[in-house]
Amino acid sequence: MILSYANLFAGLWWVGGWVVVDTGSTKFLRSSARSSVVKFLFHRSFQRILIQIVVKFVVMASDPKAIAVVIMGVSGSGKSTIGEMLGKALNCSFIDADDFHPQSNKEKMKKGIPLSDEDRIPWLEVLRDVLNANLVSGKTVILGCSALQKQYRDILRSADPHDPCAVKFVLLDVGVNLLMDRVQKRAAEGKHFMPVELLQSQIDLLQVDESEGIFKVDASLIPEAIVDDIKRSLF
Repeated sequence: MILSYANLFAGLWWVGGWVVVDTGSTKFLRSSARSSVVKFLFHRSFQRILIQIVVKFVVMASDPKAIAVVIMGVSGSGKSTIGEMLGKALNCSFIDADDFHPQSNKEKMKKGIPLSDEDRIPWLEVLRDVLNANLVSGKTVILGCSALQKQYRDILRSADPHDPCAVKFVLLDVGVNLLMDRVQKRAAEGKHFMPVELLQSQIDLLQVDESEGIFKVDASLIPEAIVDDIKRSLF
């Protein structure tokens, strides 16, 4: 692409007594205009314009496309811990989906009432819009979100309607016993509104389609190892 633009602006050669400027579709200029054209092409202002164009395309070619990485899984799988660490490792923002729940959702979960699709979908649409804003700005972003079913993940994928692959998913895979221990400890410390009683409903709801290509990582490993696995797989 860079060479094609360089050729477009610098495709100048002599044919007999003519100067030909080739723009891909038009050849023009008689020999009477030769002197002024040559002076223009070698003028510093033109050279600066050409350099700016080439530099622009070099930067575009070398700048990786922004992506959104969704760290998914049931409560207690480590989404916030791993998401924050991955964000720091990649020097990008981490977003915790729990921060975007309306108070009505939090109250239901505190009472041990599972969320319905009517509760989840508006929440997921807000998260989709947040991801979209980052992608449009060219910023890679990490999101910690349960995203338990394909229909929920499809909402997040639509953050980039032109490239659904710009939103990638990582499932933190953890055994039930370890999950129970983590959620109980967190609830006892008052660090989360999610009660232990709702854990099983999330486990039952979790649905992963192998065709989605979701990267699974053993979330019983130490956090540093999990982050390294994700970086090797996605970056």
